[in-house]
Amino acid sequence: MASPSNKLNVRIIRAEGLQHMNHFTGDHPYVTCAIKRAEGEVVTKADTKPVTEGDTLNPIWDETLEFESWQPGETLEFTVYDKGLVGSKTEGKALLPSEFFHPHGFQGMLAIIGLPDAKLNVGVQVVGEESPPEQDPGLATDAAPQVSENVAVPQRLAVSILQAHG
Repeated sequence: MASPSNKLNVRIIRAEGLQHMNHFTGDHPYVTCAIKRAEGEVVTKADTKPVTEGDTLNPIWDETLEFESWQPGETLEFTVYDKGLVGSKTEGKALLPSEFFHPHGFQGMLAIIGLPDAKLNVGVQVVGEESPPEQDPGLATDAAPQVSENVAVPQRLAVSILQAHG
């Protein structure tokens, strides 16, 4: 039996440390959020509006993208683009595997792969998720636990040792 689908609200808040890519037209960064299955197939995606004014190297979108069908195990892939006259250039990507936001959501900074010191601030909320059955309804709780904005999601790292001494 297939897993039930959940609705996701993905809030793209801001980015820090983007690069100046369009020297003639100015920078117009935007973010695409894609839901990817374990085998890499993109299920669906949505875009923010491009930022055209203000500090475009540290843009603020503060936009919520709504996805109607998401299943546990599917990863969110954020791609930061810079919109130009004839196309868009890729600034970098950030990944958020489902175990980091399911079932309690996520709020924090993601490292942007391909840009040193660049970060993307996002929030993810699973909508319509049932309460965990092990929770005692008689206990007083304060919603979901708060996550510090300084949380960095681990990225895959490949290390090659070229030479060793000793």
